Amino acid sequence: MISFQRILGREQEFFDLIQASAAEGCKAVKALAEMIQPGTKPTVEAFAIARRNDKEITNRLEMMLITTFVTPMEREDIEALADTLYKIPKTIEKFAERYIIVADQIRDVDFTGQVKLIEQAIELVFKMTEALKDGRDLTGIKALQVELQRIEAEADLTLLNLMSQLYQPGYPPLKAVMLYDLFALNEKAVDRCRDAGNVLSHVLLKNS
Repeated sequence: MISFQRILGREQEFFDLIQASAAEGCKAVKALAEMIQPGTKPTVEAFAIARRNDKEITNRLEMMLITTFVTPMEREDIEALADTLYKIPKTIEKFAERYIIVADQIRDVDFTGQVKLIEQAIELVFKMTEALKDGRDLTGIKALQVELQRIEAEADLTLLNLMSQLYQPGYPPLKAVMLYDLFALNEKAVDRCRDAGNVLSHVLLKNS
């Protein structure tokens, strides 16, 4: 005999894991903001932990899809959510790994503007997972998605401004190559947040 209480409990577990995945992204961004502070000795440990934790969450979601008869959303949607959320801390970890390699050569470069935009973007994604978990507020979700798209547009403009400096006459070529890669990775982190927001919005609309 099917226990409906058990089914509801499993549904809640799906939502909890999705929100936990977004929380790992928040932790990775927090570590990023701390790493770029002057005088900080950068290490990759915090980013690796966030990415490993998120990978474990993704694996648990995948296992639940195999073992759970009733899911709160279509299985393809849960897989897409897990994948897009996992890519956020993974992308941030890539930045951290490369930043550490060249940190001594780019200490005079300010990444604060880009990192603040990533912080804003992941916070919006986390709020969207709350909306998914707490009641599917479509109006609120659309407002969050619009704000996320605004941040992405601002991130694109910020990237363009940063890149333009690298093409100035006399700019050190090797340093330009290093920064081009790092600036692009930060912008990609915002894009990953946008992708997660788009999937969340799509899922909510389809299941409303």
